[in-house]
Amino acid sequence: MTNPQILADNYKKILTILNNIIKNEDNNPLIDYPVLIGSRAAKWHIFSFREPNDWDLMATPLQTTLFINKIKESNATFKNIKLIYYPGGGLKLAGEYIDQYTTDKKLISFDIELVSEKVDLRNMKSIFEDNSEDNMKVDNMQDDVEFNFDVFEDDSKKSNVEDSEDNMQDDVELNFDVFENNSKKSNAEDSEDNMKDEINKIEFERFNDVHPKMSALMILELCRNIEDKTMLPLLSNFLCIVAPLKILEALKTSQIYWPADFHKNISDLHLLRDYNKHKVSIIQPLCSPQRDELIELILETRIKETEIIQGKPGEHINLNMSNNDFLENEDNLFVQKCIPREDLHELVKYGDHPIYQGLRDGQSKALIKKFLFEKLDYQTKINCIKEEAMVIALERYLIPMISKDQENSYKLALVRICTTLTKVWFRQFAIDNYPRLSNLDKDLLSIAHNIIEKFPVKQKKPDVILLDPETQAIFESIRPYTKTISSFDKIRDYNDYFTVVERTGINITSPINSDVSVTAIITNMQKANYEEYLSASWTASVVILPTNDLEILSEDEDEGSDEDKDYDDSDSFDMDDVNIEFKDPLKIHPYQESYSGKFSKLNSKHIFVLGIDAYWIRGMGVEEIWRPITIKVKSADFVASLLEIPELTGDLLFKYVLDCLKPTLIDVGETPLRHWVNKLKSNGTIPIEPNQHLWYYAWNYKLNRKFE
Repeated sequence: MTNPQILADNYKKILTILNNIIKNEDNNPLIDYPVLIGSRAAKWHIFSFREPNDWDLMATPLQTTLFINKIKESNATFKNIKLIYYPGGGLKLAGEYIDQYTTDKKLISFDIELVSEKVDLRNMKSIFEDNSEDNMKVDNMQDDVEFNFDVFEDDSKKSNVEDSEDNMQDDVELNFDVFENNSKKSNAEDSEDNMKDEINKIEFERFNDVHPKMSALMILELCRNIEDKTMLPLLSNFLCIVAPLKILEALKTSQIYWPADFHKNISDLHLLRDYNKHKVSIIQPLCSPQRDELIELILETRIKETEIIQGKPGEHINLNMSNNDFLENEDNLFVQKCIPREDLHELVKYGDHPIYQGLRDGQSKALIKKFLFEKLDYQTKINCIKEEAMVIALERYLIPMISKDQENSYKLALVRICTTLTKVWFRQFAIDNYPRLSNLDKDLLSIAHNIIEKFPVKQKKPDVILLDPETQAIFESIRPYTKTISSFDKIRDYNDYFTVVERTGINITSPINSDVSVTAIITNMQKANYEEYLSASWTASVVILPTNDLEILSEDEDEGSDEDKDYDDSDSFDMDDVNIEFKDPLKIHPYQESYSGKFSKLNSKHIFVLGIDAYWIRGMGVEEIWRPITIKVKSADFVASLLEIPELTGDLLFKYVLDCLKPTLIDVGETPLRHWVNKLKSNGTIPIEPNQHLWYYAWNYKLNRKFE
């Protein structure tokens, strides 16, 4: 798997890079027009195909420069544009453009895969070559600067002797203005020159000998004489060839083994395969189409290229082990084993015995034999895969109560079978026959419910927290004025992850003034990704604010309040800057960026915010990786003072909220936080006694260090 690199996000820089590539190519054009692929091409052939979202093209560097220039010459303008390099994979130009003069201002997305016959776009030369020479230039430049500074200092001393102090000050001020203006011009020119130098350093290797062709090059050569053409929107006379269906089917097949966008891809694939075909009897197996030799070569090459970029699906799988070992090594922290897998198979079997039992090489192995599978009749093969999918749905989603939707859980289990959980022929049979597998015909929820009742999941024992008499007395005096908030509007989830949200809250009315009250809301969110790779993230927030503020809370108002001016959000970002995965109707729970760990902009109401992220690497076993914990804290003194309760500090208010609501992260989310707190206790940084809520330890530790 490779990490893509953005070489440029400005059309001028991109044109410079492309023109440098063009210099190394022949004058003879590889093909007259770019080739349209993807859903847009499929829609051109098949009217009933889904509405496409973008324009996917394969094009030469010269055609790509013409595309960019056409947009700049037209009424359109780039909304965004990026030239992306995939090491070992190639170059892509992606972005959006828009007609700025139309009323609807509809965005047109594009994704162009660059193709060259002479330049190996998979292999970029290092821009740090000849580094020693560059270092010498830098050293010489630094020496020159130091020398000039000494001369200036000597001249200044002479001036001090010769001129009066007032004249010297005037001269210095005048010279400083001139120097500043010249410096700005010089810096701008230097910056532009440096940018050009860096861009010009980007070079790609040339093909110097006989080499296997890239799949995109084979596709362009195959499409040279295709007469089907269409025109890109807003670009007059910019034609592109529409790839034939056999190429579109091969390209879609090359994507199907990876979980990303699987449901869309599998639907597209079977629509492409079924078009213009006679209807197949339901008792006959579906299979891959008969492809000619060149299309088969394109497909095989494309799959290998995709593996370089995305990694090999199912590479970690070792089926030559016991069923329970297979389950544990697959993703042990995501599967709660209440009962053995064999018992689950018994509960979903179609006949007298689970079908897989007659297909194994040994009764203790997860591996089943291909020659035994091929002896089965077609319906039994279908049922065999459905049994496995139902077991996966039960053990991974329904029994752990990650999902209560049996249809969706079953579909996700099928995704696992078709991508990362099985290999080669078994996976291929599932993909080819997916339309016959997609209907769930057993009540998995009832099965899961019965298992949960018989084998309840062990609940974590809450920490016993004993309050000192003074704190206990203050808390008891507040409880009569405290009401639990019974319900909240649901947070809407926009992603494909399993998201669990728990939200609790209390309202505290001032005993002194019944018109004054504060509200405390704790939001606890877990997002788990089971499709593309195994990962999970936890975010928690404790918001305490005047109740009236909750009704009018909005991002704009928060950012402008005087109370928030001293709040440090230098490492946060605007919600508009990212593709937000959920919508909070209260607008109080922050979004955390997965890679940087940064939160969206916080405010004075966010007394405590916690972010924890983990992923699991499959190798010989399963390696558990916890990323650094992110904690943001704010004093609660101001909001505590509003209640006018004697001796109620912000510290006690935060403790009281935790005591009332007793929050804890979902599942194993608190594991690294607990380890961190225990480490602080062991080295004497925080006291062992009295025992406090885990979140209080983190909040108090961070808050005290803000003021040190």
